[in-house]
Amino acid sequence: MAPPRTASSEGVVLIPATTKRNTTGYKNVSFNRREKKFKAQVTDGGESVFLGYFDTAEEAAVAYARSEYGRADAAKLLQQRPAPTPAGAEVIQQAEREGLTLTASSSSNTSYKGVTFCPKQKGSKKYMLRSTVQFGL
Repeated sequence: MAPPRTASSEGVVLIPATTKRNTTGYKNVSFNRREKKFKAQVTDGGESVFLGYFDTAEEAAVAYARSEYGRADAAKLLQQRPAPTPAGAEVIQQAEREGLTLTASSSSNTSYKGVTFCPKQKGSKKYMLRSTVQFGL
């Protein structure tokens, strides 16, 4: 996930897209072909909340960032992550030695992309990696 950007005139945080399918680069912003405009829209409790059509993806991203939904996302994205445990720090160092980068995620309960904490899992392995691999033709 790309680092968050700010709309400097207002100081709002533009939330980067969380999926690879998003072509605008911003969360909850899509291009509407029929209207030939960018649309900002969120889902709240199963209901769609339309925030408007805009000429640019950046304008739509600013509209989302100004909304209560965008402000809540920005707060989650900018909150400080807890320091890793000694065992976690060792794993991070090992990943760095191997040339790997651990990707942060504001939407995961572990703060890492693709890693989920499963407290009801039996045994010592309570973290699960979920990954999708796509092969091109």
